[in-house]
Amino acid sequence: MKLCIFAALSFLPLSTMAAGDDYQDIGERSQEMYAAAGISDHRLGKLRGDKISALLGARNYYQNNWFVGGELEVSYLKYKELSLNESYGLAANVPIGKHFSFVGDSSIDIYGLVGYSMTELNFMPEKITVRGLKWGLGTDVSFSNFMVGVRWTQAELGNDDVRDKLREQNITLFAGYKF
Repeated sequence: MKLCIFAALSFLPLSTMAAGDDYQDIGERSQEMYAAAGISDHRLGKLRGDKISALLGARNYYQNNWFVGGELEVSYLKYKELSLNESYGLAANVPIGKHFSFVGDSSIDIYGLVGYSMTELNFMPEKITVRGLKWGLGTDVSFSNFMVGVRWTQAELGNDDVRDKLREQNITLFAGYKF
């Protein structure tokens, strides 16, 4: 848990690094912050369930519309198996991608992401925490300050008690607000 919190606090400041003055491709905006909520089809090994997430992040836009960001994701997990009760997840992600502007304030961002994820599994009465590296692909469509997006992520999760790594897979649909 301490390692995941440390990773989250380390990734978010990456998005506030100063960039050069060459922003003619994206207008005056060089950085944006956003808050979003998402719902996912969630799989952890053979377990299936639903995931509800809240994201808080920021992106810095650089020359030629490339961007690097940082985000913190907090999740609530509800599995379909009766042996596993409600669980939660925490992740720190770094999206890296390309920004494409269209007519007016509409745009699309296409990106890959890397990060670190932790999931607590609640097998009553025992709780197991698994953690590991996370990666994926995503795209966001923005209209003025509103955004909708979809992303696919995977993570290899484990700990000292779990012999084999567990593969976490998510397909997430989210909506958010940029400020």
